[in-house]
Amino acid sequence: MRQFSSRARMRGHTFRQTRRISVWDATSQDLRIMAELTKELGAPPVSPMMRYCGPQAHHLAELAGNAGDWGRLLGALARRYAHLPEGSHVASDGTELESNPERIVWETLRRLQPDDLDLCCHPLLEKGRFLRSDFGICAPDDDTPLVYLEVMGMLGSDRECQTDVEEHSLERLAIKERWFSEPDRPLLRIIWLDMMAHPGWLVAICEEAFQAAYARMTMKQRSRR
Repeated sequence: MRQFSSRARMRGHTFRQTRRISVWDATSQDLRIMAELTKELGAPPVSPMMRYCGPQAHHLAELAGNAGDWGRLLGALARRYAHLPEGSHVASDGTELESNPERIVWETLRRLQPDDLDLCCHPLLEKGRFLRSDFGICAPDDDTPLVYLEVMGMLGSDRECQTDVEEHSLERLAIKERWFSEPDRPLLRIIWLDMMAHPGWLVAICEEAFQAAYARMTMKQRSRR
């Protein structure tokens, strides 16, 4: 009987071997969820958002806790869905922003922006004082926003902090909220991570902000008569 060498026997199995998938690698379901969110938001979601995406994103929330796991996930997403927007602080219209959460909100605002309202980035709240918001909705040919928008890219609307950095971001927000609470101040709308994690909710918040800007613009026009 003819004998086969161990190398020959191994050669027959070479192409049937597959790499074992670790529990810290993204699953097909993970990639589908990420692809759907990226498409709806116009930009890849950020890792802290995963804890607000519901039970279907439980594994994604685990991967989000480690930068290396999250980086492999984003790499797998880009390979499988090459047509999706890439992660960047530069929006699809060329606007340079300061963070990925800002880009997510900006992409949504730009899609919904009416022709008779303008958007601005990082408007100052007060001249001579370096206190600013993330975005503003303005009347045409007017640099003073009717509505300001603050993007909380680290925290959900429950305001529950897990790190010192998150606590510091709430402290900065509290300073701005006190400024806006004074009489005759413009309106402030805060957009939290859990709102970004649900694109329909984010759209509703942005649409309401535009409607609020219309209302304030009408009030200003009437007061000038």
